Amino acid sequence: MIYLNKDHDIKDKYKDSDWIKTPLVIFLNNTYDLLIKKEVMKEYGFEEIEKEVKKMCNLGEMIARENIEKGHSMGLEQGQKLEGRKKNIELITNLMNSLSISFLKAVELLKVSEDEVLEIKKYFEA
Repeated sequence: MIYLNKDHDIKDKYKDSDWIKTPLVIFLNNTYDLLIKKEVMKEYGFEEIEKEVKKMCNLGEMIARENIEKGHSMGLEQGQKLEGRKKNIELITNLMNSLSISFLKAVELLKVSEDEVLEIKKYFEA
């Protein structure tokens, strides 16, 4: 089993089996760019397989980019939910104060979903 050490310095040698461990760690690690990977492959006597190495680099970059985009989308979605919740809190507060009604009556009039009611209720209980 090989653990990918992202902090591995290619100058550091493994005590045993360095001839295979360093190239594998460097080749499979997405923190090293194509040029470093090619240098390590040459240094350790592996036949240069530029297309495959490039594919692996591109695959790592693609996965990272997808995860960043996914995180960004999730953040936007959470932000939109928070904005909607703030707006609902404002509307509920205005209804409660203007009409002198209870929290439950206000959310019923606004037709707020049950999930949202549970989240908003925490705000009013605090």
